[in-house]
Amino acid sequence: MDPNNHDFEFAQRGLVAPLQDPIIHSDNEDIVVWNPQAYDFLESNCPETANPSLWRQGQLCSTTPGLYHVVDGVYQVRGLDLANMSIVQIPDTNKVVIIDCLTSVETARKALELYQEYHETQHGHKPEIIALFYTHCHADHFGGAQAVIELANNPDLRVIGPDGFLEHAVSENVYAWSAMSRRAIYMYGEALEKSPTGQIGCGLGQALSVGASSLVAPNQIITKDGALRPGIHGLEIVCQLTPGTEAPAEVNFFFPGYSALCMAENANHTLHNIQTLRGAPVRDARLWSRYLDESITLFGHKTDVVFATHHWPTWKQGDEDLVNIFLSEQRDYYAYLHNETLRMMNNGSTPVEIAEDIQTPPNLASRTNLRGYYGSVSHNVKGIYDKYMGFFDGNPANLWKLPPVEEATEYVQSMGGSEKVLQLARDYQARTNLRFAATLLNHLIFSQSPNQDEAKSVLAEVYQQLGYGAENGTWRNFYLVGAYELRNGSQPVPNTMDSQSLMALSLDQLFDTLAIRLYGPDAGKHAGFTIDFMVQDMPKRLEATKVGWHIRLSNGALTGHAVPYASPSEPRDKNVGLTVWTDHKTLVEIVGSAAAGEPTRLDQYDLITVGDTENWDVITSFVQVPDSAFNIVTP
Repeated sequence: MDPNNHDFEFAQRGLVAPLQDPIIHSDNEDIVVWNPQAYDFLESNCPETANPSLWRQGQLCSTTPGLYHVVDGVYQVRGLDLANMSIVQIPDTNKVVIIDCLTSVETARKALELYQEYHETQHGHKPEIIALFYTHCHADHFGGAQAVIELANNPDLRVIGPDGFLEHAVSENVYAWSAMSRRAIYMYGEALEKSPTGQIGCGLGQALSVGASSLVAPNQIITKDGALRPGIHGLEIVCQLTPGTEAPAEVNFFFPGYSALCMAENANHTLHNIQTLRGAPVRDARLWSRYLDESITLFGHKTDVVFATHHWPTWKQGDEDLVNIFLSEQRDYYAYLHNETLRMMNNGSTPVEIAEDIQTPPNLASRTNLRGYYGSVSHNVKGIYDKYMGFFDGNPANLWKLPPVEEATEYVQSMGGSEKVLQLARDYQARTNLRFAATLLNHLIFSQSPNQDEAKSVLAEVYQQLGYGAENGTWRNFYLVGAYELRNGSQPVPNTMDSQSLMALSLDQLFDTLAIRLYGPDAGKHAGFTIDFMVQDMPKRLEATKVGWHIRLSNGALTGHAVPYASPSEPRDKNVGLTVWTDHKTLVEIVGSAAAGEPTRLDQYDLITVGDTENWDVITSFVQVPDSAFNIVTP
């Protein structure tokens, strides 16, 4: 472990306004959205139920929640969610811009109110919020946007994000919402009690808040590096787009007037994920390293403080250039993992072999800002392999494996039956070969054998032991949630996205939310038809004001494309089975309720229609709403 760092000094530096009432409730007071006091136990010494290094990281991430002064003109609210909210003042004015807005509307509101109160005590009046910046397309950085909209109370508020933001925000948080959210319960330990035997954080922060999440679409897109255009009057901002790094759409910001560099989520006090355990597109470790090098070249010599959307800032200390040391070590580690994985891959090693055999330079492996608290060397090199080679390791035995239940049944039978496998697993557990004990017990459970209740109990013990020893926060959570669900059953997803967020989607994305929920085998039995939707008032940022969208049910798939708008007096195509004229808000309600499994008939709305309205009823009859509590550790 690196003993000579500034972690605890920097994590506590600059606190100007502690959060006085740290327990944040949902708007209807039904649930506790955020409670940092739940982590007070981390003030004690590390117990045997936790890895000391991860315990230390939890202590750092749970320092006093509140408003922190980064440098004159730049502030951060930390400890109110997994991520940070940053506030940058426009010199010689009462105006500010917000960078990122947490996971939930409730925590974002509390964070911004905390800054507003502090600003008012310093300047005599509340600040004027003129812009909201998104650094990237992950929900813990945009989910609280609706709170910023409300508190800014500014019809001209600029919402600014990197090129590709909305596309990727929708693909991760709408299209793949059910599967990712279910696995996020494991990754962030959402089912676990906050305690020395339960969830102690996830390495990147403590946890996701569990309130209402919103999506407000940008009205300005950053498409080029360099000075922001159009800019913020009085505040120079230099942009560095970094697509393919920590997110497929991401941007760093440099503020020359403050000698401050915002690295988005590209440089944190942990090794990050190349492929997340909750599921996401594989990141590019090579590009990540290249962009970090570019950041150093562009801004390193001008920067006095680097801050990010998680953790605490890093400041220069006299002659010690901690900023460039911090960035260069991150750069070198991602490059090393990439290059070493490819070297071993090109010598025939499989992902599992690379993860076991890779050796990292001691001077990097010992650095606390590079420890595997969130990402890990083990699953990162597998992600790098996956980016180049895909799911298949080249061994024909792994090309057409049996599904989990069938494979497990054959394993158990070939090993002499369920009682024999259970005894073998207990023997491996006793010899502390927990990894293979888990493999045997997992097969036993998926074989649906007569003694699987006992197998579940033993596997829960094994997962608990593995969790207690894990340095990686997300590994600990995965193991402990696995143990929890073996004992208590599957947990439904707690986070919800505000239905208002569908207003941010393009028509293509809106209808895709429905298309991905049709039960294809049944839909494929229908002969199919077409529907035109004519929308009279689309937001100009999405389309022309009046637009048409043509959808088609064919061969079990719902597809669509834009068509010219036609007035009710002149339908576009007499061969279309149904044409509907509607406003944008009503269309969102119609499609949103259908995708949620709560369809309404078109004749319930004030619409103009030509053709057979039952065609819409046919589409909605095929909707299958995802099970947000699907099994993971059991068949």
